[in-house]
Amino acid sequence: MTASSLAQRDSDALASAAREAFPHARLDAVEMLAGDASARRYARLRMHGDAPDVVIAMLLPRDTPPGASEEISALDAPTELPFVSLQRFLARHEVPVPALYFIGEEVLLLEDLGDVALAEAAARPERDALFAEGVDVLARIASLARDPDPSCVAFRQRYDRALIARELEVVCSHGFAASDDGPARPADADPELAAALAKLGDRIAAQPVVLMHRDFHAWNLHVDMRGRVRVIDFQDASLGPALYDLASLCTDRDSDRFVDPTLEEMLVRRFADELARHGGPAYGRDAGRLHADYFDAVAYRTLRVIGRFRFLAIEKGKPGYLRFLPRMARQTRRALEANADHALLRTLAARSALFAA
Repeated sequence: MTASSLAQRDSDALASAAREAFPHARLDAVEMLAGDASARRYARLRMHGDAPDVVIAMLLPRDTPPGASEEISALDAPTELPFVSLQRFLARHEVPVPALYFIGEEVLLLEDLGDVALAEAAARPERDALFAEGVDVLARIASLARDPDPSCVAFRQRYDRALIARELEVVCSHGFAASDDGPARPADADPELAAALAKLGDRIAAQPVVLMHRDFHAWNLHVDMRGRVRVIDFQDASLGPALYDLASLCTDRDSDRFVDPTLEEMLVRRFADELARHGGPAYGRDAGRLHADYFDAVAYRTLRVIGRFRFLAIEKGKPGYLRFLPRMARQTRRALEANADHALLRTLAARSALFAA
């Protein structure tokens, strides 16, 4: 299919969705929005008449099974879109997700939350309050594991030890490939590295189980026109380790620009308190266990992201995220030092200059 025919197909799909969702309104303009690592694409539709003035369209990847995840998953492709299943579940539990206006085979129409990500709002004087609100939302999501809902796709997926092992295989094969251009190396090419990472994986798998967002970072939280923190990109949610999402929020990409150690410490303590208040796993006064779990999650998650970003560069021809690798590796080192995991740090540093002091 040519680029021009693909564009026409997109245009037709968006126009058809707008007509079905809002039969008494007119579609005035379509603005394609900048994408991210995902294969999903987004557009802003400007409407006139009996409809919201602005609507966000999610263009679903074509030629893939309904609901197939782009992330490593333990779940066979479901028949219902995970985004739809999660939106319904989270909205019912008063988690601030965008409203869903229309569900089509190629297009979803959503509430427009604006263009201000929390990462951008972090420059505001109310930074700490916005991040605290984000952590409160995260604790609310995490605590929903206490009452599993079999109708929600997230409760049929588990970020368990087997899935963690598969993620760590990508770290070994792509994160430690000879160069950013590849090729990837066999996941079993370095048994010593694999064994060292497996110990970290064991600790992550032993954390209390919560409902994970799985991509909870400051670019997937938006500050809407009323100044409220709202959650997007929740379609890969599953049950899994308690501190993973908090580590993602505090140490993603370039979050060291706006999450300093003082704010980080406040957010870790606040998350534990809010999680317990909502009936989730309680760390109580065990600050040592809380911080050990948190820094294990930072080390694991940053290594996983390094593997993922190099996978995107090597396998998908998307090198743009490689610029974040040095910052991610610094977060890995910081976390391993905080937990005195000198053995793993030495193993990593011996294999990549990214992890050298």
